[in-house]
Amino acid sequence: MPPGVVDFNLLNEVLSWCHKRGIYMEPGLAFTLCGLGISFLIPAFILGFINRSKTTRCTVTTVATVKDILVKNSGDSLSFHPLYEYEVNNVLYTNTGAYLSHHVPQKGTKIEIRYNPDNPKKSYIPGYDTKVYKLLSIIFSVIGMIPILVCAIIFF
Repeated sequence: MPPGVVDFNLLNEVLSWCHKRGIYMEPGLAFTLCGLGISFLIPAFILGFINRSKTTRCTVTTVATVKDILVKNSGDSLSFHPLYEYEVNNVLYTNTGAYLSHHVPQKGTKIEIRYNPDNPKKSYIPGYDTKVYKLLSIIFSVIGMIPILVCAIIFF
């Protein structure tokens, strides 16, 4: 079995063994585990909401030009954020995309973006900006569900 994959059959066997011997979880531990799970689920829902908000409000597609690549050094790694410029109704807007690790566009490259027609300064790069929110939302959800499932299985 690959690392990080939970074997639910093994977990069920362990829990059955515990229940047969009268081993149950204390209520305080159950509430702590549930609280820990909820503390990870809250950011997951917030990130999911931000992602959904961007994709439902930014509906108009246009072409932007990458003006610069902002490089941020966070100790032992570099992150690249494209600074792009686009025009809506003869007004130029500039925005920064989410972190990119692969396929970093060169300066001057034309990229497709989506912007909010009611507030054109709000925009995102499809496939990049939304991917970050989706990935983080999934990670936080999985981490949050593990203690809640353990609590529910052992306690009830």
